[in-house]
Amino acid sequence: MKAFNTREISHRTCHIIRDERLSRDLTQIEMAGELGISQSALSKIENLAMMPTLIPWLKFCSVFGLPANLPLDEKLYRGWTKELEKKGSRVLKTKSVRSQLDS
Repeated sequence: MKAFNTREISHRTCHIIRDERLSRDLTQIEMAGELGISQSALSKIENLAMMPTLIPWLKFCSVFGLPANLPLDEKLYRGWTKELEKKGSRVLKTKSVRSQLDS
């Protein structure tokens, strides 16, 4: 069984949050509000100064339809990065994340 590199997993988690926010053209304020954290906390997460706690991470995964083990699973992570590259700038701003939560 492969040992987890916690630093790499931490970095992946923070990059996933940042890259998903940017690919959906959301501001830090919009995303932070939906995750129930402050914009300052989100900025720290995106800049690798802080890890998200479990509840905001699970909420993020649920809203954006991502598996919670994405940073841990090498195959999933590589697939996600390839998919994100394909989307590039063609990703349209999603409807309000709030409307996704309500549906």
